[in-house]
Amino acid sequence: MDIQQRARSLPHPLAWRLARRLFLLAALAAPGVAAATPPPAPAAASTAAAPTATAHWFNRDLVTFRAPLYGNSPAMRARAAEANLARIVDLPGHAAMTTQAVPQGVVLLAGGQLVTVLTPADRDVLGNESFAQLQQRTVQRMQVAVDAAEQARLPQRLLGGAAWALLATLVAGALLWFVRWCARRMRRRVDALVQHRVQQLRSPSARQLLFGLVTSARSLGRLVGWLLVLVLLEEWLRFVFGRFPYTQPWADAMGGWIASRFSQFGQATLLALPDLFTALLIFLAARVVVQAVRIVFDGVATGRFQFVGIDQPLAEPTRKIVTVVIWLFALAMAYPYLPGAETDAFKGLSVFVGLMVSLGASSIIGQAASGFTLLYSRTMALGDVVRIGDTEGVVQQIGLFTTRLRTPLGVEISFPNNVVLSGQLRNYARDPEGPGMWLETALTIGYDAPWRQVHRLLLQAAEATDGVVLQPPPHVVQSELGDFAVGYTLRARVVEVGRRWQVRSALHANIQDAFNAAGVQIMSPNYEADPESAKIVPKEYWEGRP
Repeated sequence: MDIQQRARSLPHPLAWRLARRLFLLAALAAPGVAAATPPPAPAAASTAAAPTATAHWFNRDLVTFRAPLYGNSPAMRARAAEANLARIVDLPGHAAMTTQAVPQGVVLLAGGQLVTVLTPADRDVLGNESFAQLQQRTVQRMQVAVDAAEQARLPQRLLGGAAWALLATLVAGALLWFVRWCARRMRRRVDALVQHRVQQLRSPSARQLLFGLVTSARSLGRLVGWLLVLVLLEEWLRFVFGRFPYTQPWADAMGGWIASRFSQFGQATLLALPDLFTALLIFLAARVVVQAVRIVFDGVATGRFQFVGIDQPLAEPTRKIVTVVIWLFALAMAYPYLPGAETDAFKGLSVFVGLMVSLGASSIIGQAASGFTLLYSRTMALGDVVRIGDTEGVVQQIGLFTTRLRTPLGVEISFPNNVVLSGQLRNYARDPEGPGMWLETALTIGYDAPWRQVHRLLLQAAEATDGVVLQPPPHVVQSELGDFAVGYTLRARVVEVGRRWQVRSALHANIQDAFNAAGVQIMSPNYEADPESAKIVPKEYWEGRP
C-alpha cells in the first residue's frame, strides 16, 4: 500500500507529517540503500522523561502512549488518535480496523484511513506485555468504540434503548412495590403473633425479653429490606446503562465492581474461617470458665461454703470482678484472630475506642473503685442503719457506682460512692454489745430539778417503752452542765432496728408523761436577772419534793 499517497488524502496535518516521516524511514530501510546511515531513533532519550497519556474516545479507554514519536509527546499522540477516530466515524460507511506493519511498529487504520502509530516503546514493560498483545488489544478496543459510535447514530437503536429503559423502570417500580407490600404484610403478622404471645406470658421479664427480640428482628429486617432495595436500584441502573452504546462501559464497570467485591468477600470469608473458629473456641472456653465461677460464688452467696476467705457479702462483687477479668483476658487472647486485626484501620479504631474510654470513663472507674472499697472494707452492709452527712436511713444497696438509703419517711436517696467514701459515715448497727443499736435522747432540765429524780424519771420512761430491751439496761448520762440547765442523755437499747423511729417516738411520749406526773417541767430557763434567792435544792429535797 502506498503510505504517502494514502496520507495525502487525509486533511489532518498531523497525520500527513507522520506519514511523510514514515515514508522517509521506509525508503531508507529499502534494499539498495546504504546501511551506513541507520534510521534515526524516535526520540529514545526523552522516553523516560515524557509522561504517559491515554486515548479516551466515546467513553472508552483505547490505548496508553508511553513514548514520544518524532517530536510528538504521548499527550499529542493521544489527542491526534481521538481526533482521527471522530473524523473517520463521521464519514459515510463502516470503518473497519486494519493494521499495517512499518519499521517503527504498526500503523492502525480505520476504514483505510490513518488513526495512529504504535511503537514497541508503548508496551507495558512492567506488566510483561508483548508488542503483539498491545496491537491486538488496541485494535479490539478501537473496533468496539467505532461500532458503538456508529450504532449510537442509528435512530432505531436509540428508540430500542429508550423502550427497554422504560420497561426496566416499570419492572423495578413493581418489584419495589412488591417488596414494600411483603414487608408491611410480614410486619402485621409479626405484630399479631407478638400480641398473642404477650397475652400468654405472665412474667414481666419474659415480656421485656420478647419485646427486645422483636425489636432486634425488626431492625435486622429493615436492614435486609434496604439492602434489597439498593440491589434492585443497582441492577436497574446497570440494565439501563447497558441499553445505550455510550453508557455501556459504565454498566460493564458496575458489573465488574460487584463481581470483584463478591469475590473478595468470599475469599476473605474463607481465609478468615480458621481464625474465626479459633476466636470462637477462646470465647466458648471463657464462657465455660465464667459459668463455673458463677456456680462457685452462688454457693458462697447462699452460705453453703466459703471460698478463699470470701463470705456472703463479698461473693457478688468478687464474682463480677473475676468475670470482667476473664472476659478481658479472652478478648486479649482472641484479638489477633479477629478479621482485620492486623490492618491499620482496625488498630486505629482500637486506639480511638481506648482513648474515648480513658477520657470518658474516668469518673465511672473512680465510682466503681469506691464501690469496691466500701464492699471490701466492710464499712457497712445491707440492712445497716447509717448516717451519711445529714441523712439517716437503712442501706438498701451498695452498687458499683451508688449507695442507696431508705429514710424513715420512705424516701430512697442515692449517694455516689466517692461521696460516701470521702465523707463521714456513721454506722449505728455496728455495736460490740450484740445485735441492735442504741437510741439516744437528749434534753436539758433546770438546776432547780433534782438530778436523781430526773434520772429516775428517764429510766422509768425507758422501761415503759415497748421495743426497748432491759439487757443491757438503759442508763442516763449527764452530758453537760450549762449556764442555765443540765444536759441529760438517755441511752436505751433497741433490737429491732427497723422500728427505731417508732420506738423513739414512744420513748419521747413516755418521758413527757413521766415528767408531767412528777411535776417537773421540761423547759430550760434563760438567765435575764439575778433571782431573789439562790436556785439550789436543799439536801432534804435531794430525793425529790413531796
